[in-house]
Amino acid sequence: MRLRSVVFSLLGCVASVVSAQDAVSSVPADTLLLSASVPEVAELSVYERRMIKRMRRWQRLIPRHYKMQFAGSIGVVSLGAGWTYGRSDQWETDLMFGFLPKFESEEAKIVFTVRQSYIPWKIALGDRGFAYRPLSCGVFFSSVLNHNFWVSEPGRYPGGYYGFSTRLRANIFAGQRIGYYRPDDKRVLAQGISLYYEFSTCDTDLITCFGDRNVKFKDIISLAVGVKVHL
Repeated sequence: MRLRSVVFSLLGCVASVVSAQDAVSSVPADTLLLSASVPEVAELSVYERRMIKRMRRWQRLIPRHYKMQFAGSIGVVSLGAGWTYGRSDQWETDLMFGFLPKFESEEAKIVFTVRQSYIPWKIALGDRGFAYRPLSCGVFFSSVLNHNFWVSEPGRYPGGYYGFSTRLRANIFAGQRIGYYRPDDKRVLAQGISLYYEFSTCDTDLITCFGDRNVKFKDIISLAVGVKVHL
């Protein structure tokens, strides 16, 4: 009977934690364990409390959104997942894989990207679930997963010939978003969906622009459009 009660208590706790994921994402674990959102928390043993903490840690690894992006220096089309966090969901971390056709090169390529975004403001547009985010900015690091691209300069080149890696690129970006969020009682597969656009540029292009007067700022800007599904 004791084992059965422990099992049902843990299942109840997991259900409560999952259903309250948005509300407790910024609450410390110790605070959560002492809150009323976990049923009969005062009756849980030390082991049960430890298991709840462990499950919450693993839960943080579950993606909070999916993205699909077109262009933007990380492939013609890119797919990925990420995590939204912060008191007002102002931070995002994404892992994405992009497809780059071969065009005039020998083969197609895959681009791996890690993105960190900051979205400071969210403006509600009426009372029907639409919201406008006037600024989305951040950095991302991309890597072409191909043997013809390198991190350290190969020995066939004189020392310092390039002075930079052809495989890794650091980028900055800024853009805007508009989204639609469904009411809580009407959500089935997702919380909502957002459309966005971004302008970005990379480290080597910035260096070239400031070092060569013939290169205009507009020549080093890349445009991306995408969609984000909020889980």
